[in-house]
Amino acid sequence: MSNGLVTLYIAPDIGGRVIQYELGAHPYFFVNPDLAGKVFPPEENGGEKGGWKNYGGSKLWPAPQGWERDDQWPGPPDPILDGGRYQGEITRNEPGQVTASVTSPPDPRTGIQFTRTISLSAGSTQVQLECTMRNISARPVGWSIWEVTQLDTADPQVPGGWNHDFWAYCPLNPRSVHPKGYYPMFGQVTHPSFQPDPANGLLQVRYDHRVGKVGLDSNAGWLAAVNNQTQHAFIGKFMHVPNAPYPDHASVEFWLNGAGEFIINGLAITNAPDPKETPYLMEAEILSPLANLAPGETYRFRIDWFATRCPKPVLDVTPAGVVCQRPTLTRDGARWRLTGVFGVFVRGQAEAVCLARDGRQLSRVDLGPVRPDEVVRIAREVTVPADTYRVSVRVADEAGLPRGTLAGVNVALP
Repeated sequence: MSNGLVTLYIAPDIGGRVIQYELGAHPYFFVNPDLAGKVFPPEENGGEKGGWKNYGGSKLWPAPQGWERDDQWPGPPDPILDGGRYQGEITRNEPGQVTASVTSPPDPRTGIQFTRTISLSAGSTQVQLECTMRNISARPVGWSIWEVTQLDTADPQVPGGWNHDFWAYCPLNPRSVHPKGYYPMFGQVTHPSFQPDPANGLLQVRYDHRVGKVGLDSNAGWLAAVNNQTQHAFIGKFMHVPNAPYPDHASVEFWLNGAGEFIINGLAITNAPDPKETPYLMEAEILSPLANLAPGETYRFRIDWFATRCPKPVLDVTPAGVVCQRPTLTRDGARWRLTGVFGVFVRGQAEAVCLARDGRQLSRVDLGPVRPDEVVRIAREVTVPADTYRVSVRVADEAGLPRGTLAGVNVALP
């Protein structure tokens, strides 16, 4: 599926994965080169014969994960939900939008069946993912929809090396149940990759090929990952449900695939430093609330992906794009200068809108064309009317339809 900006590759036969997502020619997802193009029978996707076939890409799993109770999912490996052959179907194919769906085989172990409906529209990098979980059993079940997306953290310039400038960002919940707003789940408790940024209310995660996992009960509804070498960003957005139960008390988790030891199922596991055995990847994971389903009931959870060009850090995500450097407005005599750094999700036009304190629009300044495959750097003089209280940077698409505000800055007038 492609719209000229982004391209998706969907592989129903290997667990219904979206195996790759590209902005132009830039691939975001890890794809295991040893498994590319291969499909294994169910008996080789788990158990004694085959072990886990980690193809890469993005897939759905049920959560919570665990090996102690029947209401925990003991994968991967899993021959049905993770490695089974899903049913793929094109449900819409029109000039403005294309939609495909992938549906898992029914899974007796968990009692559920997954469907992910994937839609791509013209002129935007947005991918709409409608995730559905249906109880196909004769008993009540309770699970979370757990989207696991493996991002490629190999160094694009050094073959065989890992990217030392690959970052992920997620807002901390100011009312978190975790004392620090996050908690290490696997690996070192003092893992150096997990770096809180209190000034911006974020957790920063830097990839360093050292094994570890962190969870957050983030309520902001977004995560971002930035390859700062190439200045490509991947964004995941979701709806957080206040006061709902979440597995692991987390709506977002990041897994760093790397060398070192961690404990799972009461056993100490050691990952080798060899990238053939422990590939360079970071998992960006989004979890829905836990849903209790009676037989035949269905639960839906919406996730959206976006791609753009921008440098680190990602400070905020809006409907129009991402904020990397918040806008500033400085005055030199009668002249004003507007600056800021952003990434956008659509091809279109940016403008600065001057607003009065009561919200009246006083003037508009054309900031020029913008597109997702170019970093938006604003540094220019603007005319600011005397009654201006706030200047907002906004984006409209190629049809002239407003796509939202990137950011705004209040004006300090004498």
